[in-house]
Amino acid sequence: MTMLTREHVCFLDESVATRADVIRRMVEQAHRSGHVADVERAVQAVEQREQEGTTGFGKGIAIPHGKSAAVQAPALLFARLAKPVDWNSLDGQPVDTVFLILVPEGAHDDHLRLLSKLARKLMHDDFVKALRAAVDEDQLVDTIRGAVED
Repeated sequence: MTMLTREHVCFLDESVATRADVIRRMVEQAHRSGHVADVERAVQAVEQREQEGTTGFGKGIAIPHGKSAAVQAPALLFARLAKPVDWNSLDGQPVDTVFLILVPEGAHDDHLRLLSKLARKLMHDDFVKALRAAVDEDQLVDTIRGAVED
């Protein structure tokens, strides 16, 4: 799994209107960084997963993910929104913090371990506060790496 880097921070504090817009912008960033060959197919995989059940984790956080042949290399991406968007979250809250996990078709279950580790860490208020308080991409990447790398 390619760990989060400054190039994988899609945006901090930008306004995006809908869940679909957030997903598309993040997949486009994955395309620019060489992880996705076909934006439309990768977006479709993430949206299809959303149809199976919300990835709105709660506390204003979502962890959408998708597996597709359009993904060339696994990646973790992050976005913090200026204005929350509706995500049909489990707790009913809109989302302002988004992690996107993309993996190629046939990938091992490494992304599921990352998803589980990330979800456990997001239960800790100090981690969530640090994500929301980060002033730049470098601080954000350091916070996330410290939480998910062994």
